Amino acid sequence: MNDNLSKDFDRITDLGKARSDEYTERLLAFVQDMETSSPEPFIPLLADIALARALIVHLVIRYGPERGLVEARDAFNATFDQMKPVLENMEKAKGPTPH
Repeated sequence: MNDNLSKDFDRITDLGKARSDEYTERLLAFVQDMETSSPEPFIPLLADIALARALIVHLVIRYGPERGLVEARDAFNATFDQMKPVLENMEKAKGPTPH
């Protein structure tokens, strides 16, 4: 029984990893589309905040107020940790920010 549960968990985890990039690309395209189609002046931070809020609301609806907030924090922390090296490499390739 426990072995079957472990195999199911591994399969779901692999599926999640495979779809994560696809979902990220789709959400990024959506935000970029909002940016290009919105009236001027577009405030990018508002779209970022809206995405974060949507994630939190989604998780609270799914898991309830207590667990949903914990899941949101865990999702942010795990994603930040996974993305940090990628983002640092992007920053190095882009060069320093002009002042």
